[in-house]
Amino acid sequence: MSKPAYRVDDVATAFHCEPEQEEIISALSERDFRIFEVDQPADALVPYHTHEEEEKLIIIDGRMQFNVEEELVLLEKGEMITIREGAIHAAASIDGKPAKILIAFGGDQNEEEADEEYLDAEEDEDFGPSF
Repeated sequence: MSKPAYRVDDVATAFHCEPEQEEIISALSERDFRIFEVDQPADALVPYHTHEEEEKLIIIDGRMQFNVEEELVLLEKGEMITIREGAIHAAASIDGKPAKILIAFGGDQNEEEADEEYLDAEEDEDFGPSF
């Protein structure tokens, strides 16, 4: 079975932060992602392309439609799409309005490890230091 081409997540769930730009950037930076802010003009099209590494696209403002390996995916503010390495994809802002997105590549750990670290840190905060 091949890996899925993409996954749609809510930013708050994926990175344990509010879907506000400063908090998202902080959460991504803590995980060593390379982050790019993009203002997508109204009805602009990003042509089909691929990347050699996984890409996370986070909607900060507006709405965008992604075509990932022939499947259309609509995202709104506070949502993100993770596109696996090598997946052919394109994107466009919609509704005749611009969009603002964060694009993140890399990261020093997978999301499951990050979730475990977050839960461990929460436990330490709730119950004090463990000896």
